[in-house]
Amino acid sequence: MLAADVHRLRFLLERCPVPPGGAALEVGCGTGRLLRALAGLTTLGRAAGVDPEPAMLARARGLEVHIGRAESLPLPGSAFDLTFLWLAFHLVAGKPAAVAELFRVLRPGGHAAIWTLTPEHVHEFHLNSYFPSLPAVDLPRFEPPERWLVILGDAGFEPVLEQQLTLRRTTTAGRLAAAVRARYLSTFDLLPEAEFEAGARRLEAEAASDPRLRVAYQQRWCLVWGRRP
Repeated sequence: MLAADVHRLRFLLERCPVPPGGAALEVGCGTGRLLRALAGLTTLGRAAGVDPEPAMLARARGLEVHIGRAESLPLPGSAFDLTFLWLAFHLVAGKPAAVAELFRVLRPGGHAAIWTLTPEHVHEFHLNSYFPSLPAVDLPRFEPPERWLVILGDAGFEPVLEQQLTLRRTTTAGRLAAAVRARYLSTFDLLPEAEFEAGARRLEAEAASDPRLRVAYQQRWCLVWGRRP
């Protein structure tokens, strides 16, 4: 678990607190790494996850996980104090239906939270020069946070809030090239294969010349959240 991930989890819990012994649900939980970290930061009575990919859930050993989609959660109503999505809401096709489901499974006074990246992040992304199509692919997916505030408000959340967080990070050219080759971003699968290959090879060539070269970049995150009255 990266220190930056723990920082964002603490940031979330400060704004969407879970009572001692409360219940948290991650929608789009994947392998469950964030649920495990969350359980180490607060006293949970229940930590559950939902994801549509059986292969990912197979790696979430020891956790309560369910196969399902955000638009139709396979869980009873009024069961959780916190529901959250972590860099996953942009993948949801039926966003209003998904937010209505977050509202349904929350107890009164509970919070729904969405971590996303901002359009500014997409415009300034440090790999844009290697993959010129990235902004055109990601801008429609990472909408302005104001759009998602409206969806939460329409579902009945009150109040609805957002706060941006800028993180400055560094890595090595070697680690960056390896992460790109492993397609650490889902967006890479949406690029023309020739463009991806050219950008990946360029990064690998730069890493080969100096694998320990430090690469500095920043991420512009946004937390959007609402409380169920």
